[in-house]
Amino acid sequence: MARQGWDTAAALLALALAGCGDDSGTGNAAGQGGGGGEGGGGTIAPAAYYEGPESAALGAAGNEARCSTCHSDDGAEGYSGNTFMDLAFHDSFKGGEADLLGAVNACVTGWMGGAALTSDDEAFIALRTFMEGISDPGATTSNPIAPEVLADEAAYGAAYDGGDAVAGEAKYATYCARCHGGGLVVGPMAAPDTATLGALSIGRIAQQVRTSGPPPSGMNDATDSTPGPMPFFEPSELPASDLADIVAFLTGG
Repeated sequence: MARQGWDTAAALLALALAGCGDDSGTGNAAGQGGGGGEGGGGTIAPAAYYEGPESAALGAAGNEARCSTCHSDDGAEGYSGNTFMDLAFHDSFKGGEADLLGAVNACVTGWMGGAALTSDDEAFIALRTFMEGISDPGATTSNPIAPEVLADEAAYGAAYDGGDAVAGEAKYATYCARCHGGGLVVGPMAAPDTATLGALSIGRIAQQVRTSGPPPSGMNDATDSTPGPMPFFEPSELPASDLADIVAFLTGG
């Protein structure tokens, strides 16, 4: 009987070990394998680190911004950050970062207020997997930084006066409202809401949109004390006429 009991236990142990493969719930950071866990949920899919609560959790406590707040995954307009499509295989990255890890950490630490990731972090591996899945390996040329830097606030005021407020309402919804419409918390602070922005001058709004925040954008007006972070929009990302309309909508122009 003792021998039979030992054989039974050994058989059960063998069965348990045989089940510790991809169905064990561990899987990998790319979301492959791992059918276990409560309800068979498995590991987190890579896209969650782009647009899910896992993405927001990369930032400071209370951060609500996600990678998808600033970066599209399909090249759509209305985003201040470069699209994640065809981004993963660049030989350098916007802001001068040498590799994808550095580029990711520029956002995680600079915009979202979180701690830098390492190359073996599950979150970074998942983000890399997600970006590689929507990127052409032949797209290797980095996107340059091209902020529009004018002399001072007055110069921005002159450049962006006279927009169409009616047209600007829809453009504000496209380019700005995902953060400013509801005071989204980005890193440790909430984005100014629509009413707060409307109290600023034409020049201050336009200057902030064109040159705001880290990484260095070329801002040369030392009097600009508008709080960041806010990714700036280059003219190629937000045409001048559209920005003029947005400013007119905000200021009642």
